[in-house]
Amino acid sequence: MGDYLYTSVVLAVGLLIHLAVLRRSEAQERNRLTASFAGHVLAALLQVWLVLYYFPGGGDMLGYYAEGVMGAESLRSDFWRFAPELWAALWRQEYHLPFEFSGTGATLSTSAAASFIVFVAGDSLYSSCMVVAIAAYLSQYSLYLALRMYFRPEQRPLILVGTCLIPSGVYWSSGLFKEALVMSALGPVVLALHWLANGQRRSLAIALGVGAGTVLVLIKPYVVMALSISASVFYLRRRFQAADPELKPFAIITSLLLAMGGLTIGSQYLGKDSTEGSAAMVAQQRRVGYANQGGSDYYLDSPAESGDTKERTLAQELALAPLGLATALFRPLIFEARNAVQLANSIEATLLLVLFIQIIMRLGWAGFVRETMRSPVLAFCAVFAFALGLGTGLASSNLGTLSRYRAPMMPFFFTLLLMLRFGTKSRLEVETARLRGAEAQSP
Repeated sequence: MGDYLYTSVVLAVGLLIHLAVLRRSEAQERNRLTASFAGHVLAALLQVWLVLYYFPGGGDMLGYYAEGVMGAESLRSDFWRFAPELWAALWRQEYHLPFEFSGTGATLSTSAAASFIVFVAGDSLYSSCMVVAIAAYLSQYSLYLALRMYFRPEQRPLILVGTCLIPSGVYWSSGLFKEALVMSALGPVVLALHWLANGQRRSLAIALGVGAGTVLVLIKPYVVMALSISASVFYLRRRFQAADPELKPFAIITSLLLAMGGLTIGSQYLGKDSTEGSAAMVAQQRRVGYANQGGSDYYLDSPAESGDTKERTLAQELALAPLGLATALFRPLIFEARNAVQLANSIEATLLLVLFIQIIMRLGWAGFVRETMRSPVLAFCAVFAFALGLGTGLASSNLGTLSRYRAPMMPFFFTLLLMLRFGTKSRLEVETARLRGAEAQSP
């Protein structure tokens, strides 16, 4: 009864939020936004059903939920005493609670965040997932608001589909785990960057960016690193399009500082040994996956060939980069699916692969790069997706977990492919249209 009551209350609040979104939206956007909201709600319910009745052991979500329940009980027993302790745990500092969280680093931060979510959601797993799903829906809507301003009105339906209706983005943003929390914060960060880039709502943008950015730093620091690189590319491309030649050196310096700032902040919260290089860190995480085999493992290299991971060089990891990136973007293939969830993931991955092949056949590799870099926003999407995909592909070793790990990049990658496939015209199409127009005007 408690699950039903709390879930109904959260859903009612979500519907009010959705109605407020619809009132601010144009008529042609409302059906797609409603589909996105409904998809998040259904995905939240499906997440719970799967971990309770389908997957043995329940996975990470039940672990975070169990620790979240303990944290929520502490808050109810003495909120003003234990809220600061949970806040300290969120920031990975020393804390004093009636129990100990099982994880450290980002896992500790996620468990502390789950405590506050479960507290608000009334100890219900259904309503907890619904809270996260509604937050993710708002986040993806915020991402759409940020990106749509850089495109023509007739192109915006593609942006809305790309940001809010990619199936993996909807599904993996509707549960109580790290990637869903990241996706709930990613849209507000991008919207804040958009406002700052255009000199709009600076105070609100700073507050929103710092608040949501803190979630990214604590839960998935490498997302901040990829985001800072892509934001610096966006800034540089936009300045080069608009600025005088004399200002270009300043734009280069500013973009480098922006990238370095994000990389520095992210590296400080990765929770790794500071003496290890990035190549060693990625290789070590991949080896851990090799040692814990599952039903859908993949191997980028042989553990026997790599030797001591601490001695891995950047060149050795870069040699695996093409395979790692292709794996993150386009796998699992349909014949690699081992269960219903992987089958759904493989259908989406196949669709993305077909779109990508069509784009390359239509534009060529040079045209792909040219069309992408012509738009600062598409350059932003491409760099973010490829940077996050590369790291995810190299560090993972299981197709099941890979589908979840790459979820934050999928709205950006899907938007990129949709715009290059359907939102731009090839040189041949442009020239044909020009000749037809000239013929129509000739006597």
